[in-house]
Amino acid sequence: MKKLAFCDIDGTILDGSRKMEKLTPETLHAVSSLKQTDYVVIASGRCMGLLDRQIIDLDPSGFILCNGGYDLVGDHTVFCDSFSEEAVRKIREVTLAYNGFYIFETLHEMYIDSMESEAFQKFMSGWARLLKGFTENGCVDKPFHIAMIGFPDEPSCIAAGEQLKDVADLARHKGFYSYDVNIKGISKATGVNRIREYLDIPYENTYAFGDALNDLEMLQAVAHPVIMKNSDPALRSYGFEETDDVLDNGFYRYLLANELINPL
Repeated sequence: MKKLAFCDIDGTILDGSRKMEKLTPETLHAVSSLKQTDYVVIASGRCMGLLDRQIIDLDPSGFILCNGGYDLVGDHTVFCDSFSEEAVRKIREVTLAYNGFYIFETLHEMYIDSMESEAFQKFMSGWARLLKGFTENGCVDKPFHIAMIGFPDEPSCIAAGEQLKDVADLARHKGFYSYDVNIKGISKATGVNRIREYLDIPYENTYAFGDALNDLEMLQAVAHPVIMKNSDPALRSYGFEETDDVLDNGFYRYLLANELINPL
């Protein structure tokens, strides 16, 4: 019976915050090898428009995008959902009231209030490669599958999060005054479950690799959850299996040690 592996991007196979911006030969080999006999799905909070070209070129079996808001196997849409108009309105109003920035994402497009805001510039200073592809002053009538909000300081971040917790599910970004804002009840686990059902893979043959709190539901939805050595410390309290740091090819090393792939 085939196996199904779900793999996060940032902190799991890439780490822009530590200047690891290119996939290693080991990761390329791991994904290519898995695809030959099993399934490998890339799971991200990003929309397709924010994926690095190298991630798209991996040509995985599928994608979980927008933290589960849009999920694909090949070219087939397995699941998608979008924010209500009321949720979009409240997210915008609360965020701007605390001098923050918002980004709303469709499958391919990113809409931001202003790229000049102090909070946005501070947030993106560590992610300069993403400073492209945004439509400013935009909150048009589109099917938004995820949002991102950020603030100039910790008190504003906490206060806004409290006001929005009833209309969306928020996942705090490690090291930033910002959140992924997910559709209420939607997470990477949504994509895991829908894709597993679509491919008819038994639960015991499922794996997931992640490092951050927005990976928690995904990790809890599989039989073999694996976190990176560089993971958010909060994830360690769940007793997940651990592999090496992303900088040490932890994804590849786990697959190799568990005989899911052959060595490079």
